[in-house]
This record gives sequence, C-alpha cells and structure tokens, in this order.
Amino acid sequence: MFYGIRLCVFAILAVCVVGSAAAQPRIDTTITWRSYSRTGTAAVQVYPGPPDEEETHTVVVKELAENRGPSTIEDFQYLADLIGRRLGINPTEAYWVLHWGGFSFEGADPDADKAVFLRATFNRTKSGTLSSPYWNVVSEPDVRTLTDRRWNE
Repeated sequence: MFYGIRLCVFAILAVCVVGSAAAQPRIDTTITWRSYSRTGTAAVQVYPGPPDEEETHTVVVKELAENRGPSTIEDFQYLADLIGRRLGINPTEAYWVLHWGGFSFEGADPDADKAVFLRATFNRTKSGTLSSPYWNVVSEPDVRTLTDRRWNE
C-alpha cells in the first residue's frame, strides 16, 4: 500500500515537472552590446518555432528599463545578427519579437498588463548581409502561437 502511494506521488510530481519545463523558453538570458559610446542591454528568450513552419525558433527580445544604450528597435538588425552568432540561430530562420511592457520604462509597474509586440523577419541580401527587418504588429495570442504555446507572461 505504502509503495503504491509513493509511486502515485512520484508520477504526479514527474508530470508537474515535465509540464512546467515544457512551458519554459529554451534560452532565457540577457545580452549586452556596444553602440558607439553606449552599452545596450536587453532580455532575450528563445522558444521553439511554431510547428509546421519554416522558422525553427522564435526569439523574444525585451526592452528593459535599465537599458542605458540605444533602444532595441534602433539596433535591431545588428542585435538579430549578434544574437544569432552567440546562440547559433540563423536570423533568417527565426521569428523575432520585440516586446515592450511595464518592465521597459522606469517608474512603471513591471507587471502591468499593457504590452506592445512587433514581429520581425529577415532575409539575406545578395552580398550575404542581413536585410533590414520586415515588421508586423502582433498580439499576445500571436506570440503564444509563435512560441508553440510556451509564452507565459
């Protein structure tokens, strides 16, 4: 009897741990970059791309209030290339999402529900350099779809 209860508890805990691990990004880190004389900082989360699409990853870049450098949108082409090199992601095979929320502004409530999401995609030019991004405004449900339902903000 006691063995059966322990086995049942273990099985329930295993399901909970596996379920919560699946909801996490594959990578959750902070990136810094130099732009002229200022250093920028942003949060980066990498998720698997949506199933049945060419894009293998969705990269969410969060503008942080403590960023003293250029805005992420200002340096986004450079950031996508830098993140791609550092994390082994081809920028042309990923969806890129810029995310602004309460955490993006000093004095704002970091847990505020208001948010703005921009999706970007890239191509390579004939010379092999990264093109300027193609932008679309997306909603939070769109971000959930782009992250294979793993987005949980």
